[in-house]
Amino acid sequence: KEIMAAQGVKIAARDLEKTIAGLSMRVANNPDEVEVLREAAERDLASALNAIKLKPLGVFVQASTLGSLEALLEFLKTSKIPYAGVRIGPVVRKDVMRASTMLEHDEKFAVILAFDVKVERDAQEMADRENVKIFQADIIYHLFD
Repeated sequence: KEIMAAQGVKIAARDLEKTIAGLSMRVANNPDEVEVLREAAERDLASALNAIKLKPLGVFVQASTLGSLEALLEFLKTSKIPYAGVRIGPVVRKDVMRASTMLEHDEKFAVILAFDVKVERDAQEMADRENVKIFQADIIYHLFD
């Protein structure tokens, strides 16, 4: 069967918290195919993220899905806000460390825009100590209010 873009589908499976919405779905028909398909999915994600043009100075952006990341980046681009890093998934300490490097250059860029993602408690504590601001929202435009 075939599913076209933007069709709603409900999937029940193990380890779904590790999936990234917006990437192609692959089905392994036997155990030997699992690793090959996993590597293909990782290549797709790396390719999508590498296609994003980052600036040396800018904010850091995190989102829950590839589609929401792309929408947020488009909004930033039209608002003339540069971005130096992007990631899909929750905000963790490593993200705060990356954003804190902007303090050496321009503190207004020591910011993480977190769209529809969780901020880990230790990451928030580190951000508070390091003077990195984390703006979290479930609606893109709320990040800019």
